[in-house]
Formats: sequence, structure tokens, C-alpha cells
Amino acid sequence: AARVLAEKAIAAGAKDEERIDFIAKRLLARSFRTDELAIVKESLTALLAGYKAKPLEAKKLLAVGDTTVTATIDPATFAAWTMLCNQLMNLDEFLNK
Repeated sequence: AARVLAEKAIAAGAKDEERIDFIAKRLLARSFRTDELAIVKESLTALLAGYKAKPLEAKKLLAVGDTTVTATIDPATFAAWTMLCNQLMNLDEFLNK
């Protein structure tokens, strides 16, 4: 589910803020507040750095799941957005609504 949401978010906008807003509205039915957005962007930055440094880990992550991986998306970027979606899908606000 996180990988599919990540793929849709990547397609939804060219800027990280647009993509993050797409995810927030799908999961929480609202945009992130300024303080929340800063945390999410920081997490994305760390995830991108991690997967760019370890591209094999990105490919391993993307190999898990029933859906096919879109080959046109950079694996490190796709993996980072997938894990960001996974993190956000574990927010109490998402799980308890």
C-alpha cells in the first residue's frame, strides 16, 4: 500500500511539498501544519540520502509486494517515498480514524 501511494504521490506533483500534501490529504484528509511539514520533509531528506548511498537496499525494498514497480522512477527516490508513506501510515491519526 505504501509503495502504491508513493507512486501516486510522485505522479501528483513535481515539488516535494505537492507530493507530501497529496499524501497527507489521502491519509489524514487534511494538509500538514507547518511544524508537521518540517518533520516530514526532514524525514524525506534522510530517507533519500540513505537510499542514494545504498541503492541495493532501495531495490530490495521495491522488490517486496504484489504490484509491479514502475521502471521510470529512480529506485532510490521511489524507495524513499515508499518508506515515507509507510511512516505516515503508522501515525496514530491515520490508524485511529
